[in-house]
Amino acid sequence: MAKEAIVRTNNRPGALARVTKSIAGKGINIEAVIATVDGADAVIRLVTSDHQRTINTLREQQLEVQETKVVVVEALHRPGLLQHITEKLARENMDLFYLYATAAEADKCLVVLSSSNNEWAVMVLNS
Repeated sequence: MAKEAIVRTNNRPGALARVTKSIAGKGINIEAVIATVDGADAVIRLVTSDHQRTINTLREQQLEVQETKVVVVEALHRPGLLQHITEKLARENMDLFYLYATAAEADKCLVVLSSSNNEWAVMVLNS
């Protein structure tokens, strides 16, 4: 389990750039990110190398920030990985609220997800 920072801000050109600049300026690494649009808002979800400093940095910028617990899976980057993860969770009748992934390294990837029962999802995926 990890914590995710969720920023909701007015969706204008440069919104994501402003958020990432403030985090980079503090020397914090963004490990996974997804940015979407909800109505007039940009919604930016971030998993970083230093969650609390990220929250503090974003609040210093007067941004609306929420926190939530998410499941983070670090795995070998191979064909069928997402199928394996999602099938394991489906067998346990777990509903996925969202999932995003990064595969910056040739052999590793990071999968971030939120489900109907994150604690159980961690146990299922670790079995």
